[in-house]
Amino acid sequence: MVDIVQRPAPLETSPAELRDGRDLGLDFIKGILILLVVFGHSIQWIVHAGTEDYWDDGLFRAIYLFHMPAFIAVSGYLAARRIDAATRLGQFFFRRTLPLLLAMAVWAAWPNLARAYVGLETHIRSDVWKDFRGSFWFLWAVVISSAGAFAATRFGAYERAALLLIAAALLLAPLPDFPPSAIRYTAAFYLIAFLAGRAGVTIRAIPPHVAVTAGAAAAVGWLFWTRDTYIYNNGFAYWRPGVAGHLALMLPVSIAATLAFLRAAVALHDRIAPSAAARTVIAVGGITLEIYLAQTVAFRATSLLPEFAAGYLDAAAATAVIVAGTAALVALSRRLPGGELLWGRPPALPFRARND
Repeated sequence: MVDIVQRPAPLETSPAELRDGRDLGLDFIKGILILLVVFGHSIQWIVHAGTEDYWDDGLFRAIYLFHMPAFIAVSGYLAARRIDAATRLGQFFFRRTLPLLLAMAVWAAWPNLARAYVGLETHIRSDVWKDFRGSFWFLWAVVISSAGAFAATRFGAYERAALLLIAAALLLAPLPDFPPSAIRYTAAFYLIAFLAGRAGVTIRAIPPHVAVTAGAAAAVGWLFWTRDTYIYNNGFAYWRPGVAGHLALMLPVSIAATLAFLRAAVALHDRIAPSAAARTVIAVGGITLEIYLAQTVAFRATSLLPEFAAGYLDAAAATAVIVAGTAALVALSRRLPGGELLWGRPPALPFRARND
């Protein structure tokens, strides 16, 4: 999620607004998606606290049809003009991989330090290491996906074939446990979107009738979606009896929902771009990494709260508080010496990570 190679023209041209050669419609999409991430977790941890009823929650199900595949697809799409054959391994590691690893390490460590009374060594090996490996699985998916994209660009004329083979290899790898299963699944969306970006395909090139048809197909799929259809529960374990049927529903419905959402979101941006609401969502889209890190820790802390009855309005309020609180924390940390360490961005490194 950082800039490496700057090209003169953006992948996605917009009739609305550009900033530094970047279509703000993409930041608008990212803003919507991170709000859905936080709201989806609010439904899970607040509305259905202490239970697993969220698997059957219709609103939760609607969000989880597409929000993580769409999110990582946008990351892959943006990476298509920042990773190419001219990108050196050192550039790739220090500007794309290391910032994410640092961010995960910082946020896995500091919230746990107060619990170090169990013994520092044991604590680091258990809680901190466990959080580093699992709590931020989406960032691991980005790290692994971008590594696959970088490797594919080494194959020159065979880059497209290499991308497809890497996506297939990850998707079919026999690793059914979470988080590897979710990483394998989302990585395929990243790599396909990376391929689309390299080919010059744009979101606005999706015909409206295709997006509408995809949305209708996703709505039908929503009706038949069960808790075993979620990637978190089936692990894309295609070799297990009974799983193939869930995968036959999950994969096409997620693809359809992702296409429909992306086309609808960019159309909405083009319609309301000058509005304050659009500018707010775009601003949120500029700090998705920070929000993802903060909300992960915030929802882990909900286990410390007393049980209370909550509804969707409470979940929406929690979403607003987390997003606004993160924005304030980002603004404050940027004023403090070394404050960006909180986001895994040491000033001494020769880059400033960009949150894609």
